Amino acid sequence: MKKQCMALALLGTTLHAHAQSSVTLYGIVDEAISFQTHTNPAGDSTWALQQGNEGFLSGSRFGLKGNEDLGNGWRAGFTLENGFLANSGKLDQQGQLFGRQAFVTLGNARYGDLALGRQYTTANTMLYYVDPLGVGAAPTNSWQVYMTGQRYDNAITYTGSYGPFQLLAQYAAGGIAGDSQARSSMSLGIKYAQGPVTAVGDAQQTKDTQSRRARIYLLGVASKIGSANLFANYIHSDREAGFDSSNGGTDTASITSMASGSPAATVAINSVFSSHRSDNFFTVGANYRATPTWLFTVAGMYDRTHAQDFNGSRETLYGVADYNLSKRTDVYVAAAFERVTGGWSGLFGNTTTNGAASSGQSLNGRNEQVSALVGLRHLF
Repeated sequence: MKKQCMALALLGTTLHAHAQSSVTLYGIVDEAISFQTHTNPAGDSTWALQQGNEGFLSGSRFGLKGNEDLGNGWRAGFTLENGFLANSGKLDQQGQLFGRQAFVTLGNARYGDLALGRQYTTANTMLYYVDPLGVGAAPTNSWQVYMTGQRYDNAITYTGSYGPFQLLAQYAAGGIAGDSQARSSMSLGIKYAQGPVTAVGDAQQTKDTQSRRARIYLLGVASKIGSANLFANYIHSDREAGFDSSNGGTDTASITSMASGSPAATVAINSVFSSHRSDNFFTVGANYRATPTWLFTVAGMYDRTHAQDFNGSRETLYGVADYNLSKRTDVYVAAAFERVTGGWSGLFGNTTTNGAASSGQSLNGRNEQVSALVGLRHLF
C-alpha cells in the first residue's frame, strides 16, 4: 500500500509538471510562381519558383516554441526557428539550422522578460506593426531591412509591458577579444497600442569591426478604420564612411552582414560607401478586408540615398489580392513595379562589382523592374 501511494504521488507530480509546460511546433510554407523582368544587363525576363528564394508574403519556416510556468508569476521558455527554401528544400539564412531565431527566455508577468540568443532587431520588430505586410519576404517588398537589420547574434533583449506601452531594449555583444565596442549594437523600441491606433518608435546603433557607426531612427503608425487598416512608417539611416559589418552577424539581409567592398561583391541597395551615407525611407499603404475570405493590400515604398558625389532613389509600388481557402491556407496574386533614379540607375539585374562602382563605373543593369507572382501559403 505504501509503495502504491508513493507511485501515485510521483505520477501526480509528473502530471502536474507536464500541465505547467508545453512545446509547440509551428511553421509557414509559402511558395509562388514568379515572373520578373530585367533580371540581367541584357534586360531578359525570368520565370521561376519564388523571388529571391522567398514567397511574396512570408519566408518559409518551422519552429519549436516552449514555455514553463515556474510559479509565483515566473516563467521560462525558448524559441528555435528554422528558415528553409521551399523551392529547393535547402536551409535558409546561410545554411544555419536555426538561423531565424534561437533564444531562451526568463520572465515575470509584472517585471517583463529577458531573452538571450539570436533574435530580431528591435527596429525589425517595431516595423512589423506598421508595415502593410508585417515586413514582407521577397526582395521586392522587404529591401528596407538592409537599413534596419533583421537579426542580431549574441543579443540580450528586455521586453516589458506597461499599460498601452511596450518597451524593447536590446544589446548585442560583438564578441571581439579586447574590444567590447566593435561589432556591437544597442537599441530601444517603444510601441503604443490603444483602440484602433498603434504607434511605434525605435533608435538603433550598430558598430562594425572598426567601430564605425550606423544609426537608424524609426517612426510609424497604423490605424484600423472599419474593414480597412492604414499604415505609414519612416526610417532615417545614417552610416559613417566605410561602415561595413560583413564580419559581424551571419544574416545577409541584416545590417550586421552587409555586402562587403570586395571586388567580388555585386553592387546592391546595401552596398558599402567609402563616404558618409544617409537614407530617408518612407512606406505608406493599406489593406482592406472586402469579405471574410478576401484581403486586398496596396503600398508604396520610397528611399532617397545621399553620399559624397552620389544622389539616388528607389521606388516600389505593389499590390496583393489574398484569398483564404481556410484559416490556415490562402492563395494570392501579387504584382510590383520598381524604379531607380540618379546614382542607383542600372541597379536591376546589374553585374557591376562594388570595386568597379567605387572607381566610378556606372551600374550596368536596368532602371525598372516588374514582378508578378501567384502563390500558395499554408500555416501550421
